[in-house]
Amino acid sequence: MDSKEKLEYNIHNIHCHVFTIDYLPKNFIGWYLPTTLIRKKWLAKRLFNIVKRFAPSLAGFVYSAIKEDQNAIFNELRGYYPKTAKFCPLTIDFDYMNAGKAKKNYLQQLEDISFLKKKYKDKGLDVFLPFVCADPRRENVFEIVKNHIEEHNFSGIKLYPALGFFPDDPRLDKVYRYAQENQIPITTHCIPKNKNHFRYRPTDEMIKKARQRFSFYNEKDSSKSYDFAKYLNHPDNYKFVLEKFPQLKINIAHFGGNEEWNNYLDISDENFKEERNWYSLIRKMIVKYDNVYADISFTVYDNKLYPLLRNLLKTPQVQNRILFGSDFYMLQKDYSERRFGLDVRGYLNDEEFWLIAERNPKRFLENNITDSQTL
Repeated sequence: MDSKEKLEYNIHNIHCHVFTIDYLPKNFIGWYLPTTLIRKKWLAKRLFNIVKRFAPSLAGFVYSAIKEDQNAIFNELRGYYPKTAKFCPLTIDFDYMNAGKAKKNYLQQLEDISFLKKKYKDKGLDVFLPFVCADPRRENVFEIVKNHIEEHNFSGIKLYPALGFFPDDPRLDKVYRYAQENQIPITTHCIPKNKNHFRYRPTDEMIKKARQRFSFYNEKDSSKSYDFAKYLNHPDNYKFVLEKFPQLKINIAHFGGNEEWNNYLDISDENFKEERNWYSLIRKMIVKYDNVYADISFTVYDNKLYPLLRNLLKTPQVQNRILFGSDFYMLQKDYSERRFGLDVRGYLNDEEFWLIAERNPKRFLENNITDSQTL
């Protein structure tokens, strides 16, 4: 760390969400609880406490149904932090996951979040730094990315492979080339299992690629999208991306997830057959590549993992590539955003906290297009 570097003491939450249930496909939760039903606010409010207790993985999405719009969610998020804090809301393209139609499609989501960006910008508040999602199945994905970076002042690019594609899909090459040339940051989802995944049987092409790429591929996983999604999310996929684009600036979000961190702590390395532990794989990528980062969102809500986080921040090869993020509102089921932020800040010393909350995020966000004064 450069002790002469001037700190502004602005917290950067590099990983959060503000989309409401209006942007989620009808059968996103399941046929038994369509999003069209949960949009009824009175029902969502009653469901929220029940879901928190009996189906916690769904609590965040029910929470999003209680809110009027993305601005309402963002206002609540801001209220948990100092007024100067900056946030990177990550948009997600749900249109190709085959879970039915949403009330508002992805292009409408982008239109609405672009309006919010302009609203805060017009007020002179550089607190809203959204990322545009890139799905290779969208025909004009590069044009959409370029337009929102250059014309709508978005701050980066979001990938969500679990929705049905491998990160090294060649249809993303143009996006990667543009991002590398301009040092545009990319945040990509990287956790083995969660509710957000494609909802059709894996195609023969997807299965063939997984078999070739992962010697530990289990044939049983070919029948369920939930089980297959971990191959799309696997950190090894980014080796193929980085072979083509070695200077790509990319955040491997969630650092593999709390289950993989716990496995690293509890299982002997001898049992990590072919280095399948995601924490270990991502850490090695950070050491190998100059521009690979990892955020702690979702993962360190498990405060038993704080010692491992602090160990990372004492390790010279990786300490400058760890980013603060909360994944708001996905973990409303566990405890509040304010508690999370204060718990992390209380456990780390000042140097460690501002490293992940300001120094590292500003370096990650810096690019050749955005005014660095706004980051």
